[in-house]
Amino acid sequence: MVEEMIEIYQPTIDEKTRLKIKPNQFKVSGDGVFFSLQGEGQSIGKPAVFLRLHFCNLQCSWCDTRYTWDRSISQFWQEAQDWSIEQAVAKITRFPVRRLIVTGGEPLLQQRNVANLLQQMPDWDVEIETTGTIEPLPELQERVQFNVSPKLENSGNLRVARYRSQALRILNGLPATSFKFVVQSPADFGEIDEVVRDTPLDQSKIIIMPEGSTHEEVRKHGLAVVEEVKSRGWRLMPRLHVELWGAERGV
Repeated sequence: MVEEMIEIYQPTIDEKTRLKIKPNQFKVSGDGVFFSLQGEGQSIGKPAVFLRLHFCNLQCSWCDTRYTWDRSISQFWQEAQDWSIEQAVAKITRFPVRRLIVTGGEPLLQQRNVANLLQQMPDWDVEIETTGTIEPLPELQERVQFNVSPKLENSGNLRVARYRSQALRILNGLPATSFKFVVQSPADFGEIDEVVRDTPLDQSKIIIMPEGSTHEEVRKHGLAVVEEVKSRGWRLMPRLHVELWGAERGV
């Protein structure tokens, strides 16, 4: 049996050049800014403006935003945009809410620009989605709700890349942080228990989220782990955007 060859996109020299970070500018994904509902975590269901940034320091096998980091696909090279802080503010503030969710990719790779952006939006509620592998700047710690998703072995990342205990300890000490673990089976909980003990995480901040980009996948993984969640007294939460829109982008 001949295995199907996976085609790897070969970027042009111009595309490689355009991917370089420019001073005082965001590298934004093709989704840019969009107005939707928070689909996960403690703010689930709240209307919000999303800013999706490019680049990530991890490579999760089940990631639904591969276009922000996967160098083997054309979207990574072709969709990225350069925005000034002023451009980002103008695009974000045209919507009728005052809740911003900075997502990615890994937004803290561009956290200095994020901090500069928030200085111009003092009356906004702000959330940052992060893997918990990068320590946030002090000015962000004082201002932001961090939605931290520590990655497990099921993500396909090596432990040395996905686990940073010092960053998790700092985030754990902040009042508005939650920890969202993406799970596929009961086997994932031994690893979560280890992270909780090692950090140690505030267990009232722990959210378990079944992995999946379809209703069927989320339900299957949720049913598989519900007893583990109940026995620990944690929270099991769905992916609202998957229920509503599936894998559609920019909604």
